[in-house]
Amino acid sequence: MRPSLTPPPASKKSSRVKKKGLPAWAWVLIALLGLAIAVILSPIFAVLFLIVLITGIVGLVRSRPTWLRFRSRKAAGWVTAIAAVGLLLTGNVANAMLNSQRAPETTATAETPVAFAPQATSTPTAAVRTPSATPSSSPTPTPTPTATPTPTPTPTPTETPVEVQSVKSGDTIVTSEGTVRLIGIDIPEKGEWGYDQAKKKLTAFLAGGAVTLLAVDGLSDTDADGNLLRYARVNGKDAGAYLLRTGWAAAGDDGSHPLQAKYIDSDEAHDMPAKPKPRPKPKPKPEPKTDPRFGTCKEAIASGYGDYRSGVDPEYDWYQDRDHDGIVCER
Repeated sequence: MRPSLTPPPASKKSSRVKKKGLPAWAWVLIALLGLAIAVILSPIFAVLFLIVLITGIVGLVRSRPTWLRFRSRKAAGWVTAIAAVGLLLTGNVANAMLNSQRAPETTATAETPVAFAPQATSTPTAAVRTPSATPSSSPTPTPTPTATPTPTPTPTPTETPVEVQSVKSGDTIVTSEGTVRLIGIDIPEKGEWGYDQAKKKLTAFLAGGAVTLLAVDGLSDTDADGNLLRYARVNGKDAGAYLLRTGWAAAGDDGSHPLQAKYIDSDEAHDMPAKPKPRPKPKPKPEPKTDPRFGTCKEAIASGYGDYRSGVDPEYDWYQDRDHDGIVCER
């Protein structure tokens, strides 16, 4: 038998070639780069995670497919959980970045204490005369500084709270400080039109709150009757100005006071309400005409009068109905 000329099959060697992977430092660099991008873009990722989280919650609650098209409820739950964790992480990173940016601005705008140097007080120095080389020359006098007087501050008037005990009239009240007449107003005299109305208006005004009195510098403290001259105020509103606006008071002449011009303008702008006309008295009903009254029916009949009926003729009550037939003085 002839030997076969076909060479024996060569042994199959492994044709696999080992692929070279990226070095470890490249993976570290890629990881660091991805982390930096994630930190920088953390606000955007936070918004994306928030959208996915809301979408996942809506899909789980309604059990309907959302725009993410979850294949199953389990997948929707995992995606929602991952979105919640991602939102928490990226939100914290974004918040830390914002706080770090605001810190330098806050430090830069912090107020620094400023030390105020005391003002130097000028002290007048005595003029020193220097001997002149020329005996005939006279020394030049040095002007003496004149002290500027400091203006005296005007004291601010203070209001005194009082308790109103009674209202005597439209411009006079009795208080715990004494009897007070309101500055700058006049009211009608007692018995005149407007006196009672002004008193009622002032009483209602003072009942609206706490009453305070205010004195006026430069004005007499009391009037001729010994009453204190004061402004009266309720919750900051002036009683005199109120009465002038209602028309039940007029601007008075108590001398110059701070509200005088205002009082005069208000007095010119508001007239006192007119007194209503008295109602006409009802006319008395005319008495019915009757016949002359006689002592007896006999006298009435003799004079040509008679036949008075009950409920019709008033003369019936004058005479006695003996037969009780409702008619007297029958002819």
